[in-house]
Amino acid sequence: MMAQMFALRLVYLAGLACLLAACGGSAEPQPNANLQDTQACRLARQQPLGLGFPIGADRLPALGSLHVTVLFADFEDAPAERSPAEALAIVSPDAEEFFAELSGGRLQVQLYSHLAWLRLSQPQAHYAAGLASFEAHLDFLQEAVDLADAAVDFSQTDLVVVLTNPDATGIPYGPAFTGFADHGIQADGVTIANGITSGSDLLYWGHLWLNHEMGHSLGLPDLYAYPGAAAAEADQFAFTGEFSLMGNIFGQAPELTAIERWMLGWLEDEQVLCLSEPGQWEVTVTALAEQDGQTKAVMLPLAEGQMLVIEARRPLGYDWRLQQPGALVYLVDTRRDSGYGPLRVLTPEGRLPGPAALQAGESVQYAGVSVQVLENGAEFDRLWVSFGLQD
Repeated sequence: MMAQMFALRLVYLAGLACLLAACGGSAEPQPNANLQDTQACRLARQQPLGLGFPIGADRLPALGSLHVTVLFADFEDAPAERSPAEALAIVSPDAEEFFAELSGGRLQVQLYSHLAWLRLSQPQAHYAAGLASFEAHLDFLQEAVDLADAAVDFSQTDLVVVLTNPDATGIPYGPAFTGFADHGIQADGVTIANGITSGSDLLYWGHLWLNHEMGHSLGLPDLYAYPGAAAAEADQFAFTGEFSLMGNIFGQAPELTAIERWMLGWLEDEQVLCLSEPGQWEVTVTALAEQDGQTKAVMLPLAEGQMLVIEARRPLGYDWRLQQPGALVYLVDTRRDSGYGPLRVLTPEGRLPGPAALQAGESVQYAGVSVQVLENGAEFDRLWVSFGLQD
């Protein structure tokens, strides 16, 4: 019974609706070799930090082990009162466990901490003013590395994280530095292209701050709306709502979406159903948070670098607070850069505006694709998908 429940049932041609409904018949699954070919859904990346393939070579590998060197820095006008170990405990070991869980063990983050406060040469305001500048942020990281270089071997470092005094209020936020193999942090004869510095918001976000910023180091874009994006005028999280910590870090469903996991290599091609030909299908996707080897995403490539993705979100894993589980349908747009809507969750028809998962009986339509939820199971969604067929 379970095998039948989770089987993929495929039928082409517009007459299927008659076979299944009005004519009272049934349709047998018809195998199609094209459904095993995910190449059509591997959309080419068009923005430096957008969605698509491949992830830039200067970003961190998402498979295997990462060597992360953690330094601790304070200021003359804000000396640290807590110990480096206490500051480290804000993010570790929870940050490492988050990536281990979401990747299914494919990524192991190893933190190597130099447990000593490094006194930076300038007051907090100096470093805060340079956070939006590539060169000034690099100088910030480089100064901390230079102060620690006599005691720390950076030759194996993939990523440098500088945790500043979390009780200092002069640096409001902590961004990622995304440099290049030939232009980054210099230490021990190597160039380190990726770095992160923290700010006072560390105490608010906790370990998810590091997971979010490391998402950029791994090549993922911001999914919340930047101030210049039209959506930001109404809601900073209008694109993705509660979903993905690359959008709302404190959303009810911070686990990464299927497209993000696939880009990182955390979903196998066999778990992605790429529907690149016109047709109608009944398909089942299982909860994204479950590491069960089943189909986790249905993807339908559209024109001009766009793709529709369907996945099942449930209150499991780090999504345990999700109040309205269901089938999540979203548009991937590789033309849009970080912060300008590269991923936008579609609103179910008849529902108030705002990103939401679909419940049984609800549907969305976009660019010739129709998605209807036939059933919400405890850990799966059964869907009816129509693509590119004339009425």
